[in-house]
Amino acid sequence: MKIVFINGTIYTMDKENSVASAIGMENGFITAVGTDAAVLTQVDRPDRVVDLHGKAMLPGFYDGHMHLLSYGYSKTMAYLDDCASIEDLILCVKEHIKQCELMPGTWVEGRGWNEGAYPERRMPDRHDLDRISTDHMIVLGRSCSFACVVNTKALQELGMLEASHLSEAVSVEVNAEGHPTGIFLGEATHLVYSKMPRLGVEGIRKAVLAACRDYVRAGITSVDTDDFELTRAGTFRQILQVYSELDKTGQLPLRINQMLYLPTWELLEDFLTTGYRTGDGSPFFRIGSFKLLTDGSLGTRRAALMEPYADSAESMGSVMHSQKELSALMRRAFESGLDLVGDGIGDRGIYMLLKAYEPLVNENPGKDLRFCIDHSQITTEGIIEEYKRLNVIGGCELVFVASDIDIVEDRVGMHRASLAYNWKRFYDMGITVTAGSDSPVEPFEPLLGIHAAVNRRNWSGKPAGGWLPEQRLSVEQAVRALTTGSAYAAREEHLKGTLEVGKYADAVVLSEDIFRIDPDRIDQTAVLMTIVNGHVAWEEQARMLLMAMPRPKRP
Repeated sequence: MKIVFINGTIYTMDKENSVASAIGMENGFITAVGTDAAVLTQVDRPDRVVDLHGKAMLPGFYDGHMHLLSYGYSKTMAYLDDCASIEDLILCVKEHIKQCELMPGTWVEGRGWNEGAYPERRMPDRHDLDRISTDHMIVLGRSCSFACVVNTKALQELGMLEASHLSEAVSVEVNAEGHPTGIFLGEATHLVYSKMPRLGVEGIRKAVLAACRDYVRAGITSVDTDDFELTRAGTFRQILQVYSELDKTGQLPLRINQMLYLPTWELLEDFLTTGYRTGDGSPFFRIGSFKLLTDGSLGTRRAALMEPYADSAESMGSVMHSQKELSALMRRAFESGLDLVGDGIGDRGIYMLLKAYEPLVNENPGKDLRFCIDHSQITTEGIIEEYKRLNVIGGCELVFVASDIDIVEDRVGMHRASLAYNWKRFYDMGITVTAGSDSPVEPFEPLLGIHAAVNRRNWSGKPAGGWLPEQRLSVEQAVRALTTGSAYAAREEHLKGTLEVGKYADAVVLSEDIFRIDPDRIDQTAVLMTIVNGHVAWEEQARMLLMAMPRPKRP
């Protein structure tokens, strides 16, 4: 198919920041960029010509860190993000059971609760969930995914009602009498999810397609997704099977790189028997980087810190692996042909990843390694300098700053907070920045991430001047993190990230020109059209100001 867009404001995001008025696409690639007349001359007999009426077109957004499968599956759960109290949560899950006609004896799932926003100022426990139902097994995940709570029926079903059955789980909360409260923290959540029925191939397929539909509507054309973390889904082989089948049958509406979360030696060695290496695959499904988590979330005080939490002096967070094990797993994956990425939220967690990377960098001078650390939240000037020295890519989930403004100073104090989420410093030091949403932990809409990074205010619009305003990103920097930065991190900068001849024909059309409007209005901007592989994958008919034009006649 040949398609031409004319009369637009087309931000190519190339090295010269060129702006064109027209772009031509054919067989999935960009074939012409320039003036209306030039592009219409170069693209012979297009199948469709679209008048953009001056609207802004950008490269398709590339979310560099998300959990596509988890988001797709979460759409079947009780949605708890908007609950303002434990009482709200109880009513919400009751309504979910009623609307979905969930029979007694079945599992009821939900996600998105956040006790930090509740007047009760505590996590819900099994007794709260027992008020919802004693006939269903209920499990509700926290917004960060690093905690969950279950009711008494679920504890019974899982054989965990007695504390003696939980001796190996140091992160299972118990009351003064030694009985489990139903709250599971950190890796202990897998004690619950690993014993629940699996989605299987068909369930995985439905969740993947449901997520893709929503992401495309948001202007996302490529993602790096960590799906192996969803214990509830099944084996990594089943997940790869689903993606391979969807790819071969042309059902994937966006391009997917699969991160490889394989946190044990057994899983890593099992995966290596498949023969897959980073970069293997097709234009729509590729094997991505090997991934490990070092620590947990700031909200649950599981992020690993160098010094104790300001609001919990006895805690410095926790780590998922010892330094020795983390470094050994990373080395094994790297020497087996896999690129490396790790989640580091607290400064201690980030430092552990840097120490794991350092010997590999020293042993491979001049090699294009592209190691990455996602989140990069609680940093210091020294840590950011280490990113630069080791040429590590900074993965910055831009939207997090809007959510964490309200808690970060309480958690780590004023001084450490002033050094946190310092993503402009990454740019100032010449460090490549990639960005993602961590969906479904945070909203996946890229425009919300850009808005958060540029304005640095919470969801209520406070503080008025922005939190640590000197760390605000420019619109260009935020957009690049979600286009050229993510493409570079995935070694796909020759195919993605800019609107240039020879690259994939992936683009997004916006209702507002975010480079020119008041930054306060970025979050009010809508995606009008998403183009993937030279085809219109989605368009907002009700709001479209675009119209198809008759094919121009040639002399």
